[in-house]
Amino acid sequence: MAAVVASCLALLPAAPLMAEQDAGASYNLLLKASLSDDWFLISRSNLASRNHFEDNFLAFTGLGIGYQLNPSFSLRLGYRRAWFRFTDDWQPENRGYLEGYFAERIGGFRVTNRARVEVRRFDWRSDDVRLRNEITLEAPWELTPLRLTPYLEEELFYSTRNEWIEANWLGGGLAWRPAKGVKLKVGYRWNRFRSGGDWSNRNVLVTGINVFF
Repeated sequence: MAAVVASCLALLPAAPLMAEQDAGASYNLLLKASLSDDWFLISRSNLASRNHFEDNFLAFTGLGIGYQLNPSFSLRLGYRRAWFRFTDDWQPENRGYLEGYFAERIGGFRVTNRARVEVRRFDWRSDDVRLRNEITLEAPWELTPLRLTPYLEEELFYSTRNEWIEANWLGGGLAWRPAKGVKLKVGYRWNRFRSGGDWSNRNVLVTGINVFF
């Protein structure tokens, strides 16, 4: 409970500045299919916008394979194809990744931690290896007759090429499980990121559809 309150308070100082910052959206789709008791396939896709929702500038899709080491921890290896649009043309990125994923209920809260190494290859800028770590906390409280559950999340991005923190995402929202194997999310993300050597901010509407087979 204390962590939830502290994270919410951390967002308050940024509130007066939101009107002066950029805004956009991030639409996410996750598909996970079991191959056996231990092995599974996982796919993530995304479309993101900026400039007050008017400019779609990022898209990606990919496929990975995972192995469930125990009920709480799994390893995943995969490939992602991404596209960035800074002018009129889309610029590609080939990205391989290895990640560890932890999920457990602690005191009724669902806690997840995803640690990822990404090998990023470009033909329009220098290659990079990026480290990412995402922590999510989903509360056990069920709100409204739809049984919505609130969540908070934070993700840090570290570029080994530049040797600096590249971005920090902090957000929260509501999750809904309308049927077995389906999870829907809607929320807000404060996206603080480097633009050149300077820091910029973007307020992001985040939606997610997770389907488990």
